[in-house]
Amino acid sequence: IRRPPRSTPKPSSAASDVYKRQSMEFLINQHGYIQDYILSYPSLSVVICILIIAVMISLMGPITPVCILAGFYFGLYVGLLIAIIGEITGAVIVFLYGRYLFKAYILKQFGERFKKFKDGFNRNSISYLLFIRVIGGVPFGIQNLLPAVLDMKFRDYFIATIFGVIPWAYILVSIGNGIQNIMETQNFSSSDILKIEYLLPVLLISIIVIVPVIYKFIKKRFLV
Repeated sequence: IRRPPRSTPKPSSAASDVYKRQSMEFLINQHGYIQDYILSYPSLSVVICILIIAVMISLMGPITPVCILAGFYFGLYVGLLIAIIGEITGAVIVFLYGRYLFKAYILKQFGERFKKFKDGFNRNSISYLLFIRVIGGVPFGIQNLLPAVLDMKFRDYFIATIFGVIPWAYILVSIGNGIQNIMETQNFSSSDILKIEYLLPVLLISIIVIVPVIYKFIKKRFLV
């Protein structure tokens, strides 16, 4: 007599609920640990966060979550300072190793295709780099690497980086700070969303998105 094959037992809903509760408790405990660490070692925590952003940029990694967390844990002003210093430091590191370690290799790969672009870029490099930093659309790692390969002066690169990273750093840090404010507010209502500190990042993103569209329209209509 053949016995029917055993079916793999499915986890009960009770076991699943326990797992979810444990996962949530773990996240809450980590959140509390991070807050306690920041309160105990505020200066060291700021330095660590700056280094994390700089290292992530150096490795061409994503920095958006870290900048949001900087705003969440450190507030708007300290978080913004952390994001700006970290991004500038990481951008300088990428520029230096791009110019002195990988420039010859990249130029060898692309050859003469870079020449026209390089000439146009270097005519007004600060404005060009500021534009692509503020408007976005180009990965941040490429924004840092291309000027190094295209022989942009370090002074111009540094100036454009300082002013270019501020808008997006402010937006991301503001998002994190807004989440923290909402969590700390006891009686939060939908009308609170209309406060300027929540609306300003959304307004900045809208402006950044719409500026290229307006520029293309004006160029097509009046400058051609």
